Amino acid sequence: MAEEEHKFYEQAEEAAQTPTQGTWSEVGQQFAHLGESIAAAFNTALKDETTQGFMQQMRVGLEKMAGAIAKAVDDAAHSEEGQKFRQEAEKAATSAYAAGKQTVENTRPQVLSALEQLNIKMREMLDRMRDVQPKTPPEPTPEPETKDAPPDELTDVMQVW
Repeated sequence: MAEEEHKFYEQAEEAAQTPTQGTWSEVGQQFAHLGESIAAAFNTALKDETTQGFMQQMRVGLEKMAGAIAKAVDDAAHSEEGQKFRQEAEKAATSAYAAGKQTVENTRPQVLSALEQLNIKMREMLDRMRDVQPKTPPEPTPEPETKDAPPDELTDVMQVW
């Protein structure tokens, strides 16, 4: 048995022996243990020669797929249809840019006016808040005088607890 697997089983036994406390730290510990177990299983699988062969085959397949996609994109970009699409896309982008720029220019005065009005209202509200606040802090209220009396069982804090 690998050392990581042995460690996993020891941790599982420890978890089974401790009473459930319902704390989040215990949940976090269990996630950490799960992560360690998954990493150990993954490392063990990677060391297996059969798995390494499959990984190599998968890598070769992925490289072929990436090459085929790159060729298809390149062919499409250089085709007559691809050139047409590119020109239409550039026209659409130019048109969208011009429309956005015009929209910004048209709405700028309204946005500026709205911000100015908001600023005025905020200043008015702050002025009203300053007027409502007392100029001097209130005097602290004196604590009532207490006489030394024998402690009452119901009011003595130390006896209640």
